[in-house]
Amino acid sequence: MQKIYEGKTKDVFTMEDGNIMLQFKDAVTGAEGKIDSGANAVVGEIEGKGIASLRLTVYFFELLHGAGIPSHFVAMGTQPNSIIVKSANSYGVEVICREKAWGSFVRRYGKYVTQGTPLPSLIEFTIKDDKQGDPLITTDALVALDIVSPAEAKYMARTAQEITALIKADLATRKLELIDIKYEFGNVNDEPLLIDEISGDSMRVVRDGKVLLPHELAPAILGS
Repeated sequence: MQKIYEGKTKDVFTMEDGNIMLQFKDAVTGAEGKIDSGANAVVGEIEGKGIASLRLTVYFFELLHGAGIPSHFVAMGTQPNSIIVKSANSYGVEVICREKAWGSFVRRYGKYVTQGTPLPSLIEFTIKDDKQGDPLITTDALVALDIVSPAEAKYMARTAQEITALIKADLATRKLELIDIKYEFGNVNDEPLLIDEISGDSMRVVRDGKVLLPHELAPAILGS
């Protein structure tokens, strides 16, 4: 096993069989000293956050598989806080699905919306580039720059909306409200596929008017 990437909230290792191991960390991202899963800078660590991300990712991938939506998930890992996934070539794009206006969306479009304005499954694409602040990119630009094909762009948008509908409904049974969520897709055996993780690091969820922090989401959904 060899480490090939050290990320903000997880590390990536290659396995002898060609699969990949993702190991979740206790690190949290934020801005101006406040925890924010949508931010790009690590602002500290919270004990137990890594296992919370692991538990949620496994839960949601299994939920999707049960609904017939495939992902790169293979199995739990043998190392602490880890999962085994299929090797994938990431498109380097994040797909954001918004149910309500919040955060950066309000900062960008505050002339037209206020926080909480409904945005039923609005899709946005951003380029994964911390130095550039993960800039927005249009579908036409993704295709023109040969980042993805028209079919891949369509698949990512459609699948992101399908996944969001499932997760939103699941959270609603626990009186939790999904505000927005981001996904990553990649090429696996020449097919687009959901990759990476689905955890408190990738979604904004509200309970009783309060946004839950990443490590708070797992017990809210799965219990202690």
